[in-house]
Amino acid sequence: MNHTPQTASSPVARGRVEIISEVLHGRRLREITISSHALGRPASFQLLTPPAFSTTSPRRWPVLVLLHGADDGPGSWMRETAIVQLCETLEALVVLPDAGRIGFYTDWQRPDASGSIPRWEGFHLDELPEVLETRYRAGPTRVVAGVSMGGYGAIVYAAKRPGTFVAAASYSGLLHITRRGMPTFIATMLLREHENHHALWGSPRHNPGRWLANDPYHLAERLRGTALYLSCGDGRPQAGDDVPRASGLIERWVAPTTESILARLAALGIPATISRGHGTHEWPTWRRELDRSWPFLVTALGCA
Repeated sequence: MNHTPQTASSPVARGRVEIISEVLHGRRLREITISSHALGRPASFQLLTPPAFSTTSPRRWPVLVLLHGADDGPGSWMRETAIVQLCETLEALVVLPDAGRIGFYTDWQRPDASGSIPRWEGFHLDELPEVLETRYRAGPTRVVAGVSMGGYGAIVYAAKRPGTFVAAASYSGLLHITRRGMPTFIATMLLREHENHHALWGSPRHNPGRWLANDPYHLAERLRGTALYLSCGDGRPQAGDDVPRASGLIERWVAPTTESILARLAALGIPATISRGHGTHEWPTWRRELDRSWPFLVTALGCA
């Protein structure tokens, strides 16, 4: 595709977000639901607060956003990782937002199965920061990381909104969506969830500008100044990994998109921390990558 990326959609106006409910699970974990104008329906996120957190303190906290993959939800980070233990002494807010089973961290062009046209970017990058800043003492320092579809979200958000995140990490992300075969792969994912296969950005043939405007590879120059951690596996599980056989095949299909953007970043002179090795498209690999990248994330947050 040799077309010019189209301009991204306008941010959602601030000052209209209301909290519908807040449920406290234990001392530090909150489940919060807001009325999202961007999604046209209620939206939820989980919030893990730092040990000394207080809504009445004048202190502002850095923010770590963790994005989940397709066919999953924000609870996957609690279920599959030791994130609570990792954050035992972390002086930061840790945010786990919902992104739909196949929301793809983008503002859709067509209605989803619920009948609304979701603006996931608006929810995550406009509404969520508003709530965090006005109600939970969030500061300006933000770091984002994600797995698979969430890895795509972490890097594309950092590229589309330069300066929003000081650092971004992708574990097995889809980082070159216009690479040969990837539009078909994404369409298959959408159809599996009973969604219109062109609902995200339209047809890649008839709407190439929209695809390029949401492709981290083609937005790579906009990542300059953002600290990056990019990882991918070779499709082979490490000893002891209990994973479906298909997870290796998926990783071998997706990993070249990370290699593509790494080559593009190198050509542009943009540095990135790289992690390669045995690994599949499943949580045993992503747990290891979270542990390996933890010092990178903590340093970026200013909590080292």
